[in-house]
Amino acid sequence: MNSLSVIIFALVFMFSDGLPGKINKKCTECVCGVRGRAQRIVGGSITLAHEYPWVVGLSRQGKIYCGGSLISKKHILTAAHCVNGMEPADIRIYLGGHNITKDYSEIRRVKTIHEHERFDIISFDNDIAVLELDQTVSYGPTVQPVCLPSGTTDDFSGSMGIIAGWGRLGEKKPTSTVLRSLLVPVWSHEQCQESGYGVKRITDNMMCAGYHDGGKDACQGDSGGAMHKEGPTGSMDIIGVVSWGRGCARPNLPGIYTKVVNYLPWIHKKLASECLCSPKTTENSNSL
Repeated sequence: MNSLSVIIFALVFMFSDGLPGKINKKCTECVCGVRGRAQRIVGGSITLAHEYPWVVGLSRQGKIYCGGSLISKKHILTAAHCVNGMEPADIRIYLGGHNITKDYSEIRRVKTIHEHERFDIISFDNDIAVLELDQTVSYGPTVQPVCLPSGTTDDFSGSMGIIAGWGRLGEKKPTSTVLRSLLVPVWSHEQCQESGYGVKRITDNMMCAGYHDGGKDACQGDSGGAMHKEGPTGSMDIIGVVSWGRGCARPNLPGIYTKVVNYLPWIHKKLASECLCSPKTTENSNSL
């Protein structure tokens, strides 16, 4: 292979969707995935105030209808079905909220919607989107970014994920005004295909999480929000995006989540030159 071929191959490898791409530079002044320490979902419990300071609410006509996660000072990660067919002017982003009706700290408009180009509204495959805000946000006690996964593993089966949102408290129940969180076990891909959804319904871009007997789950209104996993130093990584399910908390019908690690090159491409905060390190994890 001559030198020109090597250069062309490197460029293709760097910028192709689905292949490892350019990683955004790290911000030296901030740390991601740090849960708030302020005072004190179906079957879940009320979180501490601002315990998950990256969780945002997507609002349309004054009503929260989906969730999302702050991943940089200008970008929100959410589900494609939450923004499909919408214009940026349709959406407002509520940041820093706990009781979403009164104590959010900032509201932003959306400048650009980056819905995944291969999102399928029928199958919900590639159900992921990045929203660029019209103005940057300032990090503080109530507004912080979550970490993107490192990409060193794509198998989270057997892990306990944490979901958080303002969705319905049950299939026929109202939405929650305060942020609620829930621990859910992540299923293997094989277990997911053996669920009530069947083999053909679950793609390689999806993860299942929930309880075989039901009773605890994400529900309508939680879509677009994060499923997190705590890293070795305590930083929270967003490993899944709440995507779809049949009903809420039904037996053998777990919640379905978009597998974030499959989309890291795509996400980095949409963030362009925006820097990302670094996870906690072993050296500073005890002091934060």
